[in-house]
This record gives sequence, structure tokens and C-alpha cells, in this order.
Amino acid sequence: EIMPSLVGSEMCIRDRLDMSPRETPQSVSVVTRQQMDDQGLRTVADVLAQSTGITVNELDSERTGFYARGFSIDNFQIDGMSRGSNSPLTDTALYDRIEIVRGANGLMGGTGDPSATINFIRKRPTREFQASAGLTLGRWDLRRADVDIAGPLNASGSVRGRFVFADSDRKSFMDYYREKKKLGMVSIEADLTSSTLLTAGFDLQDNKPRGATWGAVPYWNSNGTLANLPRNFSITTPWSGWDKKQSTAFASLEHRFDNGWRARLGLARTESEVDRSVVYAGSGYPNPATGGGLSLWSGVGWAKETRDNLDLHVSGPVSFLGRKHELIAGWNGDWRESDTPAARVTYPYSATVPNYHTWNGDLPQPVAVRTGAYTLGHTRLGGGYVAGRFSLADPLTVIVGARVSNYTTRTNSYSTAGVYNGFSGISRHKNEVTPYAGIVYDIDDRWSAYASYTDVFAPQSYKDRNNNFVDPATGTNIEAGIKGELMEGRLNVSGAVFRTKKENVATLDTSVPAGFTLADGSSAYVTDGTGTIARGVEAEVSGQLTPAWNLTAGYTYMSVDRPACSCSVPIPPRHLLRLSTAYRLGGALQGLTLGGSVSVQSATTNLSWYNRPGTTSKAEMRQPGYTLFNVMASYELNRNLTVALNVNNLFDKKYYRNIGFYDGVYWGEPRNVTVSLRAKF
Repeated sequence: EIMPSLVGSEMCIRDRLDMSPRETPQSVSVVTRQQMDDQGLRTVADVLAQSTGITVNELDSERTGFYARGFSIDNFQIDGMSRGSNSPLTDTALYDRIEIVRGANGLMGGTGDPSATINFIRKRPTREFQASAGLTLGRWDLRRADVDIAGPLNASGSVRGRFVFADSDRKSFMDYYREKKKLGMVSIEADLTSSTLLTAGFDLQDNKPRGATWGAVPYWNSNGTLANLPRNFSITTPWSGWDKKQSTAFASLEHRFDNGWRARLGLARTESEVDRSVVYAGSGYPNPATGGGLSLWSGVGWAKETRDNLDLHVSGPVSFLGRKHELIAGWNGDWRESDTPAARVTYPYSATVPNYHTWNGDLPQPVAVRTGAYTLGHTRLGGGYVAGRFSLADPLTVIVGARVSNYTTRTNSYSTAGVYNGFSGISRHKNEVTPYAGIVYDIDDRWSAYASYTDVFAPQSYKDRNNNFVDPATGTNIEAGIKGELMEGRLNVSGAVFRTKKENVATLDTSVPAGFTLADGSSAYVTDGTGTIARGVEAEVSGQLTPAWNLTAGYTYMSVDRPACSCSVPIPPRHLLRLSTAYRLGGALQGLTLGGSVSVQSATTNLSWYNRPGTTSKAEMRQPGYTLFNVMASYELNRNLTVALNVNNLFDKKYYRNIGFYDGVYWGEPRNVTVSLRAKF
């Protein structure tokens, strides 16, 4: 499959100024729908775990973080509109492709976090009728069904629709865990005129896990030796749940003028609900002889959030001094309101685990009664930007721009009678300027050299032990590299060097007692007060080596200098290699596709959260380097029916997806086998 055009995606400055990847002065990767289908990538974590320069950090069964260039990825978008770090939810069935811009991207999004921006591009209605349905079965009782229907809704095709639905039920390699998930989307496109396009739709995802965990597996025994607990180890209960439901109504109106200019207005409202009743032995160190040493963490609560997004921009060509240039101006905003009710909870069990060897999860469920008190959180982020792509000479293009942002977040408290009790935390930042500058030099008709610079401004929603918001992170981001388009544009290659300095990064506060949480159940954070510096190089090749052979390969080398106290996130691997490929055979084997992926990363380390048992100091926690192999094969039984086999972690490698979170580790998934049957019409 040839890499699709990115025109129409509203992700970043590249798309809004209608630039190809080679003309963009940043590192860009695209994961296509074909790649997701071939490799069986059904979740966001699946996709990003195979993407250049990105690592996955799982804290427990329900919380997953992503990191690039040494920093957390907090900028997630759907069709170019911000959705925050907790969204979108995990499934990929709704998306046509996933775009990744590594490095700071604050000009369009309002914050300049230097890790990466992940943009999920929804499937769109089509002018021609198409339909597909799939059934997937796999290890741990995976059962999944999905359907995708698109086509014209009137005779001329000026009105088009799309319907997507998926239902998944699976267990896990972890004891007690099971997840049921439903998701769907309905969207419509209408050509109001030959130059005006209206899009509207609604999507929904509903996750209902049971046997959910709230923490990781202990790394140390009580005597300071390594615990080496098995991968299925989970001290939770069958009823432990962390339900999440999220829906989004979205619409956009786009008009293209005869002079080449374009105007676009986008709107979206996302409503999220969380219903949590979870228990997990996340505290203490196990005594292998007696089975004691562990204590339960329990949490019950509800939360709702409403998020409104607006994006308005105009872009188009101008002529000046005999040369053609492009300009863009716009404004976007993100308004969030969260409602967290207080509860009086009775826990009808002891917090002490008598013997983890004989644990069977037989605990009564807590009883929770809402008190009537609640907190309301308000967050406002908005700003305007201008930018231009100026052609100074035939081979030389300069991109300059700036954004001015305003950011406010505030949490108000209310009593059981609904009386306002004041605010428990507030943070305001006005007229924050985020500059951007890039330069691209065309070496010839296939190769370009580039460099870019931007500031980092990243508000943080974390609170300290006194319930006050920590200060925003700030810093600088510099990148330079070379890009090429080979084989008539079917193969993209790139290489980059980067340096990022980020100050006041929020890290978990290790000075608080074990199990300490704020009133809303979140952990306390502090800022490091000094700078974290990441330096590295990246290289990527993606596209078609031949009409039958697709390949994506990326390598990252990185070093990170950070304060010694920052032990909430492991030091990232210095070396990271991602490779995936698929090859369609011909001749007597026509219809057979073989492929797979390889992920190689060097060691990661972290400091123990507290003093290592039996000592008076912290100790290093280590994940040695490892390599994972996945393989796939698919066969077209006929023009309408395809069967596929995917085997992930082929050699059943034991490895951690997280080390150090409260002195715990989170096991990566063992070997997993799935078989899929897909019909297309």
C-alpha cells in the first residue's frame, strides 16, 4: 500500500500549509490502516509499541503512558483537535491511520511538549459503497467482532455515510482480569456546494474491565532479594472494576475558495465517565516464607468530564516579490469541566493480606454512598497563531510563526448542601508566546535538509501534596536532519538529530507516606526544579521497497540527563529499534502475505521508590535489554474472504513494560496467538 496523502488532516503546521513530509522540518511517521490490519494492532498501545522512537509504560491494567525523546506524550488529537492525555480510549477500529510528529508541536496545539503529538484520523465516508466484517479469536478467550460500512446516501454521492462497530471480550494472562469493550461511530459527509464540505458524526467507546489492578507487581521481597513473582500474579478480586465510557459529537465545515485559500471550522464535544471500585495489593513487600507483607489499596469513586473543542483557521497562497508563499492564521480552544462527587465508603475487609500464596480474591465489595459534596474542575486553554511558509529561493524555504496562549485551571469545592467552599487549586498563565521557526533546503529533487526550533510551554494538571497545581514545564526544542523521497515517492527516508531541554517536569513526590493520595484519589507531585536534557538521533525508512513489499523501520539513539530525584519514570533505553514488514507472494502462492515485526531496546533503569528493604538507601531497578518478535500470515481464500494468523511475542520473552512505580514492575504480555476471518464486499 502506498502511503496515503496527508492533505486534509488538520494535525499540525505541515498539513495546514499543505506540505509533504519531505517539506516538513520535523520527524513524521504514519501508521496506515493496512499496517494495523496486517500486524493485528487493535489498541493504541499496540500501535505505539511498534512506532519509531516511542516506548510504552504500563502502570497497571488500566493506566498506560507513552514516551518519546525522554518525555511523556500528553498531546493526543483526533482529526487534529485536542483530546488530552486520557483520550482517545484504547481501540483502533475507528481510525484510518495514526500520525506521529516527534518533537515539540506547540504552534498549532497550544502547548509545546517536546515528546510527540499523536493524531488519530477517523475513517471517513466514501463515494463508493464498501463493507467489511471481521471475527477474531485468540488466546485467553479473546472474542471480537467488527463491522465497517461506508458509501453514498443519495444517487449523486453528494451525501455519504459511514458506520463502524466493534465488540470485544477477552481475559488475560493476569489472574482475575477480564475486559469487555464496545465501540462504534456514525459519520456523514455532505457536499453543500462543489467547494463546501460539511462533516458530522458521533463515536462512543465503553470499557468494562473486571479484575482490574491498581498498581504493579512487587520487585523486592521483604528481605531485599528480588521477588521474581510470576507473570500471572495479581492480588485483586473478580469484581475490581475501572469502567470508562466516552462519547464524542463532532462536526466541521470547510470551504475552498477559487483563489486557493481555504477556511475550516471544527467543533467537538467529548463526554467521559469513570466508575471505579478497585482493590489491589499495591503496598508492601512480600515475605516468601510466610506469605505476608502485602497490604491492599482500595478506591471507590466516580467522575464525569465534559470537553469542548473549537478550531478555526484560514490558509492559502500569496505572491510577494515574484515568489509564491503560503500563510495561515487561526484560533483554537479547549474547555473542560470535571465533576467529582465525594463518597462515604465502607470497606468490609482488612487491608492486610494474610498470605498471598493462598489468595483467592474472595472479598466482599465495598459499599459507597455519595455524601452530596463534590468538586468541580475547570480548565481553559485557548490561543491564536499566525505562520507563514516563505519561498526565499527555489531550493530554500523558511517557516516562521508564533502562538499566543492563555491557560487557566481551577478546582472548586462544594459542601454536602451544595454550598461553595472555595477553590482547592488554581493556576493561571496569560499571553504565553510559543515561537516556531524552521528552514528546509532542497538538495535536489529527492533530498532535503532541514532544521527547526521552538519553545516548550506545557501546563501540567498534577497537584502537589498541598493540593496546588504545579507550575508549567518550559524549555526549548531543536531538531535538524535530512529527508528523501525515493522510488518515485513510494519510499520515505529520514534522519534527524535533536536536543530538548525541559524544566520543572512534574514527578511523583516520594517524600509522602506510602499510599498517600489527595482528596480526589490522585498522587502528589513535585517539580524537579531543574532541567532535564534529552539528546539523540533518529532514522526511519517507510513505504514500498517493491509493489509487493512494504517496510517500516526506525532507529533511535538517545541519552537523557535528569535530576537524580526523578524516579517516577524509568530512564529510557539508549537504543530503540522498530521494524515491521509485509510481503505479498505471487505465482503458485498468490494470495498469501507473510510478515512480522521486531522490537529491540536496550536496558532501562530506575531508582527504587523507597529504600530497598533491609537497607537505608535506594537501589537501582533494572530491565535488561530485550528483543520481541511478532509474525503474521494471511491468505485470500477468494476476492471477498481473508483468513489471518498473528503470533505476538513469538519466543515468549519475559520482560517488563514498567519498572519502579512504587517499587513495582508490570509484566509484558506472554506469547499471544490470534486467528481472524475478514469478509469484504
